[in-house]
Amino acid sequence: MENLALAEFTVGLRLHPVRVLALFFVALAVVGGSMSAVSAETIRLTEDHRFKRDPVFIQDGSELIFVLLERPEQLRLMLLSMVDRSVKTIHPDATASELEPAFSPNGRYYAFLQSRSPASVGMVIRDTKDKKDAEISPEPGFSGMRSPAFSPDNRRVIYAFPAEGRQHIYSVNTQGTDRKQLTNSLGINNWPSFSPDGKHILLSSTRNGNYELYVIKADGSGARRLTNRPSQELRPRFSPDGRRIAFTSNRDGNFEIYLINTDGSGLKRLTNHPERDDFPAWHPDGEHLVIVSERAGRHDLYLIEVP
Repeated sequence: MENLALAEFTVGLRLHPVRVLALFFVALAVVGGSMSAVSAETIRLTEDHRFKRDPVFIQDGSELIFVLLERPEQLRLMLLSMVDRSVKTIHPDATASELEPAFSPNGRYYAFLQSRSPASVGMVIRDTKDKKDAEISPEPGFSGMRSPAFSPDNRRVIYAFPAEGRQHIYSVNTQGTDRKQLTNSLGINNWPSFSPDGKHILLSSTRNGNYELYVIKADGSGARRLTNRPSQELRPRFSPDGRRIAFTSNRDGNFEIYLINTDGSGLKRLTNHPERDDFPAWHPDGEHLVIVSERAGRHDLYLIEVP
């Protein structure tokens, strides 16, 4: 049995890093004589138990970016290798908190939020080719951007920003200029993301009361409501093929991860635990999600298989 497990791991080296990681843990479990701590459906990626948020895959899924609460006053951007689970800081010299990273599909640009004061947050769009930063500063007072996301053609960044007692979705180019307002509804609009074909934007909105999921056209028109529950539906994300949506909801009591089809049908619950599961992010293979799970008050990243 031991030789079989190690042979499977060797074969897995020619597979995708997610497959390699899964086979590696299976091999370790079999060699140790127990499968009780290993699940084919769930793999824990971190072991430090510190608070985390905002995971996102890059490099075709071989690397994972996430935000770590390194100390009470600072959030840091971190990079985790899916091959060996090593972790390193992306901006080791940063003194301000950084969060909500987003990456363009071609890998040239990435955006993140940066704390400017206890009450304000700005946004940085970094061009890794030309080594330039475009910065969008918050307005005076309590102000800040939320939830940046890139368009599939790598040309625009959408984000949420509060104004006039509401929170709208805006779009800018990668130089941080040519700002366009995409929503004009009541309430708070947040967590926007593009469909893979770039024709629609998925978001969560309180325009009709509590947070519900909506889809709008890329120009902001044609809002279509996907959920209708007396609960909070948060942080939705299209699957890589654009057919499903993963999101966080407390519809069954505490916050868990759910799936629906893009027309709002086919609801499936993916997690079931008395503590919080949150921040779902799709792996490029469309078969896995990474989430932040709370277990005994501790927070770690987990890779879960999507049915």
